[in-house]
Amino acid sequence: MFRHHLVSPAVSVAFLAALASCSGPGGVGPPPPEATIGVTADVSGTSIATLVVRVTATDIPSALVFNIPIVNGVATGTITVPAGSSRTITIRGFDAGGVETHEGSVTLSVQAGTNPAVSLVLTPLTGDVPITASLGQFIVTVAPASASLSVAGTRQLAAAIKDTKGNPVSGVVAWATLDPGVATVDTTGLVTATGAGSTTISAVFHGVTGIATITVGP
Repeated sequence: MFRHHLVSPAVSVAFLAALASCSGPGGVGPPPPEATIGVTADVSGTSIATLVVRVTATDIPSALVFNIPIVNGVATGTITVPAGSSRTITIRGFDAGGVETHEGSVTLSVQAGTNPAVSLVLTPLTGDVPITASLGQFIVTVAPASASLSVAGTRQLAAAIKDTKGNPVSGVVAWATLDPGVATVDTTGLVTATGAGSTTISAVFHGVTGIATITVGP
């Protein structure tokens, strides 16, 4: 013999409210944790005026799109990506007329917390030079971002390290020059011009690169 148990309306409403609070918006569970990733790219010497980052994945309903600001030929900014596997990050460069000049992509897993730094090469589509973008948990900026010297002249560069929330981070960067025939750099960031031309000076911290462009006159 079956007995019917009556549940009061108040109890039913309380139960449904608790269920809704556990399942999150739309009843599909709480949103996944997110990771903030720093993006840095040296676009000097190219026609890039706008850098666009697009993030896609099977569990991201709509693509995430970010614009990375460019100052003195260096693009620096952050993107926020839901944690999970198979996140495809595509970076495209556009000139002032809106024509796409560079493109590159990488697929990786993103976790909420520290993610390893990744370098991404953007292939030129219009005859420009290729550029490399750094994705990581830190942002390294070099000041000044550009400088002009005469042969045998010197210039002291300084590197600032911040996390993706903008908080200063203490650490030592590794300095390097792309072309020692134009300029060399020591372990403190002191640049010495050695020959006419243009080169890039890099400051690297945990796989993330900050850039300065050095032009040397005759």
